[in-house]
Amino acid sequence: MKVMLTVIIDGVNREVYEKLLKSGKLPAIEELTKSAVNIRNCYSSFPSATVTGHTSIATSSLPSTHGIVGQAWFDRERREYIGYDFEITMPDNWIDAKANLNDRHILGETWFHRAKRMGFRTFSADLVRKGADLKMSFILPGEDRDIAIPKKLFFLRRFAKHTSVKRASVAKKLLLKAFPFHVLQHEVVTRNAIKAVKAGYNFGIVWFMETDASSHIYGPESMEGIEGKPYMYDSFEDAMRDADEEIAKLKRALRDYELYINITTDHGQSRLCESEDCHVSLSAEMEEQGINAFTRIDPHEYETRVGRKAQVVVAPSGPRMAHIYLLDRGISVDVQDFLRDCRAVEFVFWREGREIFVDDGREVSRLEEYEFGKDYPRAAERVRGLLESERSGDFVVTARKGYEFQVSSYKGAHGGLNAEDSTGFAVIHGSRYREEWMEEGLITDVLRIALSRFENS
Repeated sequence: MKVMLTVIIDGVNREVYEKLLKSGKLPAIEELTKSAVNIRNCYSSFPSATVTGHTSIATSSLPSTHGIVGQAWFDRERREYIGYDFEITMPDNWIDAKANLNDRHILGETWFHRAKRMGFRTFSADLVRKGADLKMSFILPGEDRDIAIPKKLFFLRRFAKHTSVKRASVAKKLLLKAFPFHVLQHEVVTRNAIKAVKAGYNFGIVWFMETDASSHIYGPESMEGIEGKPYMYDSFEDAMRDADEEIAKLKRALRDYELYINITTDHGQSRLCESEDCHVSLSAEMEEQGINAFTRIDPHEYETRVGRKAQVVVAPSGPRMAHIYLLDRGISVDVQDFLRDCRAVEFVFWREGREIFVDDGREVSRLEEYEFGKDYPRAAERVRGLLESERSGDFVVTARKGYEFQVSSYKGAHGGLNAEDSTGFAVIHGSRYREEWMEEGLITDVLRIALSRFENS
């Protein structure tokens, strides 16, 4: 049986990937590159965030088409804050990620629909599962379970913060170092993928998520023996090498199948500066300027809590990018002035009719006339691919180098247009393929190329 698997290794900075590959620390992936179409610089969609990236890979389209405009966004019609991060005080986010993402939020078809028309039986061990025949968990062994538990935890919403603050306690840091949650997630998703293939499903997308977590916690360039300690899971290198080992397990377990395997990442990652000044809550700083701004909760919850009329919703992604939604059009100029003056903001984008404008703090230009330079790969195309969505914010902002739109102790983040946030890699492997190299492409190209080569092989 012919089998096509796409493995998304979350949040891998291309330069760090190449460093590990060239040093022989990713032997399974290195072997795959020898009979593959390799995309050296594979750029994310914008924002360079997990859920947007996965949906772009699974649909071969940008957010203006598939509708997933970030890790968080605001549904104007429902007046509902949509978020996809798993947090104990935000059980509605679990429901958004596990159900609403696929049932209501993704627009149009995915490759699961198209692959079925090509004769495949499809499965997902990923966040994106719309159209898949079999839905495997990416966290627990076996098929995905229902969302009964999150529905029972809604009382915890009263404890959810409405500012972007995410500090890790000392206990949590020690627990993360002592117990390798990362390894277990990769192990679980590998076993679920093998189980699905052996049950007769031959087209699947799977997600290795803890490379991204390690980059956030320890930094995207953290290496074993430098930042990380031997025998402890405390560096990006640990997580990436673990992902490589799981890919080797997939190959061994499925050696009796004709295996086509695509390895890619959804986005890159940037190192954050160490100063507390670089971790900025836009909503908190707007409130200091007299603008009633909030994040993570719905407008009516904010108004009940603080007794003031809701004016601005901030929806960060990565979190080096954010959508800014105006609930009160009368303060548009005040918000724009705040964003222009904010030390953390690099670019402000907005749309007027069919025109998109960019403010870099020095001047305002039409998007097609602005020169981004090589540090912002295919930026105009990617910005247009976001702002043409009706779900985008009234303003969209990206963070300056080293900054994030969240108060946290993180050492790495993503979401922006810059090369570090945006540049990953792709390996499109078939046992009879020749080694080829493409200098650049978008993550939207990966499955399009893979299925085209598969049909012609």
